[in-house]
Amino acid sequence: MKGSLFEFNMLFDFCCQVFEAKGLSAENAALASTVLLDADLKGIDSHGLARLGGYMRLSDKNRLNLKANFNIVHETPTTATVDADSGLGLLAAPFAMDLAIKKAEIYGCGFVCVNNSNHFGIAGYHSELAVQKNMIGFASTNASPLVAPTYSNERLLGTNPMAFSFPVKNRFPITADFATTTAANGKLEILQRKNEMAPSGWIQNKDGTPTHDPNTLSAGGSLLPLGSDAEHGSHKGFCLGAVVDLFSGVLSGANFGPWVPPFVSFLEPKQNLVGKGIGHFVGAWRVDAFGDLDSYYKNIAIWINTFKSAKTIDANKQVIIPGEPEHETKKIRLLQGIPLVPKVIDDLKILANQLKIKHPF
Repeated sequence: MKGSLFEFNMLFDFCCQVFEAKGLSAENAALASTVLLDADLKGIDSHGLARLGGYMRLSDKNRLNLKANFNIVHETPTTATVDADSGLGLLAAPFAMDLAIKKAEIYGCGFVCVNNSNHFGIAGYHSELAVQKNMIGFASTNASPLVAPTYSNERLLGTNPMAFSFPVKNRFPITADFATTTAANGKLEILQRKNEMAPSGWIQNKDGTPTHDPNTLSAGGSLLPLGSDAEHGSHKGFCLGAVVDLFSGVLSGANFGPWVPPFVSFLEPKQNLVGKGIGHFVGAWRVDAFGDLDSYYKNIAIWINTFKSAKTIDANKQVIIPGEPEHETKKIRLLQGIPLVPKVIDDLKILANQLKIKHPF
């Protein structure tokens, strides 16, 4: 440990202790910790240990069931819908992806909806589960309403991320993992902790005027769809967020639109909900269901090399393959440690003291 850097194993053991202290089995605690810390390793700090306290507070409010039993409530050979029993999305999404992969192994593809769930961490962790089986993976989730559609100042959608992962031989997968907003809410939370302002095009005030204040959401402001405004294509970001909501919420039987329950424990869900909990949608496609596997791996290697060797405007820059920054960050952080900002450390200390467990901070 150096300064605010902490070894992965140290944080993993602490995270497992927290989950086990709240009632998870050792196996489930390890999986939940793995999903959570995968975000920190990849540099997506907003979705890692910074969220641990939030999960525990939801549990204390009886809005998160840490002893959930996942049930398949509808099924065909290639599809299924899972009721997550108000459990951790960190566990429900891997359960759903495992089911999708098993279906794809037999039929070439598999798709699974999840309802009655909670926040599932980073979408890319779940989509990358498929590449281990020579499959293309997809994962998406809806989220609490913080986003105003193009031309609106009403918060009707979540940041609604989606991720696609493509297997690559002898290399990390190509993974496109992104929110359907210009910036995820977690990025605002990081700016708040650092007391920094937000870039242009991320957020708007309650009346719909642009702002740089990262605290504006608490005053009724809203995040903007990918593209920021109509002139720069925000209708496309709105469409992407809508598609995620339709798959994850409307199709699954979860809540959707403005009814998706908030992640923060101090805000109560709306009355007269239209579904159950938060929803996810995952899928897996077997590559060899479409053609020769060796040919695919040869072609995707050519694709990568073509884009990496592309001429660039700046001689000091290279085209970045989707998933490349996260992979490089993971290599560095496994060696050097995971950085945690003081406010996250303080929150984790409070959590450890409440649960009477040792902490590394």
